[in-house]
Amino acid sequence: MKAIMYSLFPKFLQPLSSEQLAAAAAESGFDAVDLVVRDGFWVTPANMSEETEAFVRTMRQRGLRVEFATTGYSPEQLAHDTTPLEVMSASGIRSFRMSYFAYNEQEEMFVQLDRARASMERMAELCARYGLKAVYQVHHGGQMLIPHSLAALYVVRGLPAEQVGIMLDPGNQFREGSENWRRAIASLGPYLAAIGVKDGRYRHNPEERTAPAKGWQPEFAPCQEGVTNWSTIAEALRDAEFGGVFNFQPFYHTAEPERLLTTLKEEAAYIRHTMEMAMEKSVERGVKETQ
Repeated sequence: MKAIMYSLFPKFLQPLSSEQLAAAAAESGFDAVDLVVRDGFWVTPANMSEETEAFVRTMRQRGLRVEFATTGYSPEQLAHDTTPLEVMSASGIRSFRMSYFAYNEQEEMFVQLDRARASMERMAELCARYGLKAVYQVHHGGQMLIPHSLAALYVVRGLPAEQVGIMLDPGNQFREGSENWRRAIASLGPYLAAIGVKDGRYRHNPEERTAPAKGWQPEFAPCQEGVTNWSTIAEALRDAEFGGVFNFQPFYHTAEPERLLTTLKEEAAYIRHTMEMAMEKSVERGVKETQ
């Protein structure tokens, strides 16, 4: 199995300085930190070149890589202005999360998917010029066109996997009814570029038991506490020889930074242990087969 990069998406650590963020990520056991390009964060679209250089330097001083970026760039934006691609390529970024495709319930589904595929084809052409890969994250919600692995596969199949890929996201997909993870991973094949590492669970309010949802509400949760079977995912990734990004997205305890960091460290250790156990099972199976 290829090496997996454990990268932190630090959306809810925004109050930290880049130096504090680097220290927290290193302490929590990460290999890397995302380059988040957003207004109000460490790297902003208006000052991307200078701020990217400073951010990457700070992370590297702590032994952390910066090879995955979280952005909101669409193919149309990048075709108009290739500066973000130039900056990411020059800074050592290998792949980046791109914008989302919106769903319009008034328009036929496959018309929308075909249009999204044309956009992905355009994105692949742009990325080829700069040695980058655009990654589309599967996302929940009524406004999202692609909430499932098969819809994701539809818009990338046949395009160069070196330039476009998919991020499965158990935490997001839990809110859509989950997935058959083994089938999803096998179906995406070389297009599986990343796993969004977050989870979910249901919270029940008995006082709302007569409401349409019967009192049940989904919420994000640490992977060690959520409903997803990460052992199944780990074994499927092992069998697929996955070597992409584990993008940790701690969408919990967002109002309690210290508790968030403590839980995040536990979560990273849990996922590493789960992957190690999957690898040990593979070795044991191989030994038995040779006996």
